[in-house]
Amino acid sequence: MSRDTGSQRRQVTSFQFTVFMSRFPHIAWALVALTLASAGVRAEALQRREDQFKAAYVFNFVKFVEWPEAATSNPLMICFVGGEGVYQALVTGIANKRAGARRLAALQIADAPRAGTCSALYIDASVAATYPFAAEPAVLTISDAKGFAEHGGMIELFTESHRLHFLINVYSAQQAGLRISSDLLKLASGVQREPR
Repeated sequence: MSRDTGSQRRQVTSFQFTVFMSRFPHIAWALVALTLASAGVRAEALQRREDQFKAAYVFNFVKFVEWPEAATSNPLMICFVGGEGVYQALVTGIANKRAGARRLAALQIADAPRAGTCSALYIDASVAATYPFAAEPAVLTISDAKGFAEHGGMIELFTESHRLHFLINVYSAQQAGLRISSDLLKLASGVQREPR
């Protein structure tokens, strides 16, 4: 008997909801929209936080790299292909900051950088597959694209267990004339020292 009562209650509740939807559709749709908007706001906040972490990592990476003497004219320009959120977070955080003696600056670009423009190049995962990436002398390359370090990039960011980690391809950095500090290498989740 109790089963019938539970079933009847569910039917009444379902019926009441249907009546509510038919009588007050604007309120019902407003509630649905509010729920979706709330989920969207949470997703935006999480994305913004991830972008801020990536920007902080990029900032710290350039502090632990030595460029050849000829490439150390001011400023140290960090160029971005895609990655608008990371770019904005970095620009907000680097005002009056330096990497050694060099002032930091950031620039968004659409095409391959002109020689001498960029000291570091961040390529967002969303464009990495179609970007005509080629290693440039004295340019540190960074991306959150899967397999970036394995395919010749220098630093690959990735998320694991809700934490940001990175891989370093020392061989690619050396080929470009860059020296990555042993302190940064110790923090990496993996270091590639030979070509693949």
